[in-house]
Amino acid sequence: MKLTRMYQGDDGTSQFEDIEIGMTELDIGAFTRNLRPQHMSFRISPPDLVYDWHNATQKTMIVVIQGAVQTQVSNGETRRFGPGEICYAEDVDGPGHLTTDLEGPRLSLMVFLPDDFDVHHWARSFND
Repeated sequence: MKLTRMYQGDDGTSQFEDIEIGMTELDIGAFTRNLRPQHMSFRISPPDLVYDWHNATQKTMIVVIQGAVQTQVSNGETRRFGPGEICYAEDVDGPGHLTTDLEGPRLSLMVFLPDDFDVHHWARSFND
């Protein structure tokens, strides 16, 4: 399983990074390490929403449940996220990102994480 991280790079631009999430096999399936969110909510975005350049309000995992969205970061790269895909937004500073809903309405699960959340540590498997 993977997620796409959005962050502000050393050069000041917002960028994407692909992170493979380590999982541990148990009798009833594969599990990641536990998340300890501050809160979670569902969001339904109207069809054809264009959300101009903005920053994440806090570190947030966005899990697309239905619909699709295109996200552009300030270094010019664009990615599409559809059902089952995870975008982790931690670009709380800097130029931010632009989102355009492609298929809607889009339903997303928003998982808001604490400021000290370290996605690289969390993404390691249980055995690391």
